[in-house]
Amino acid sequence: MNINEQAFKDGIIKANAMIEQRMYAALYRIGMYYLQHAIESKTYRNLTGNTITSTSFGIYKDYKLIDVVFISMKEAIRTKLIKGEWVFDFIDYDGTLRESYMATIDTDAFYGKNFSMDFLYQYKPTYPDSIVWTTGTEYSEALEVELNVLQETADEVDNTKETMFRLNFKKIEK
Repeated sequence: MNINEQAFKDGIIKANAMIEQRMYAALYRIGMYYLQHAIESKTYRNLTGNTITSTSFGIYKDYKLIDVVFISMKEAIRTKLIKGEWVFDFIDYDGTLRESYMATIDTDAFYGKNFSMDFLYQYKPTYPDSIVWTTGTEYSEALEVELNVLQETADEVDNTKETMFRLNFKKIEK
């Protein structure tokens, strides 16, 4: 291999590394924007804190999970309640005294963050480079019937994805 061929190969390697870094940074910025949106637009109350603390996103590169991101906040105060479990005179995650509450959804009785991590590791994205948002609680779907967990954020993604793409994926300048 002559010196020009080697210089060309080295240039391609550097260019690909720059593209990878910028692609990750753009996906991270977009993911954080919508993750913050999900936290700010929620309309449910927090009992144990597992839904809010497990709201997260994964970044996939070539169909492989390369990062999982959670917003830094206080941890859930306990594991998820299991179906039929009662709590009485309970200070919830938000600091509100609850006289009583009975869980109506069957859960794995672990922390929501673990559920989110497991989901994101097992998930197979549709596109090679993707962002996937999730919550780590089985009762997120039940909450979503009457309250907002992630639906408003999904709607926001639908309405703003082209703008977010243009803002975050700019051509590389010298």
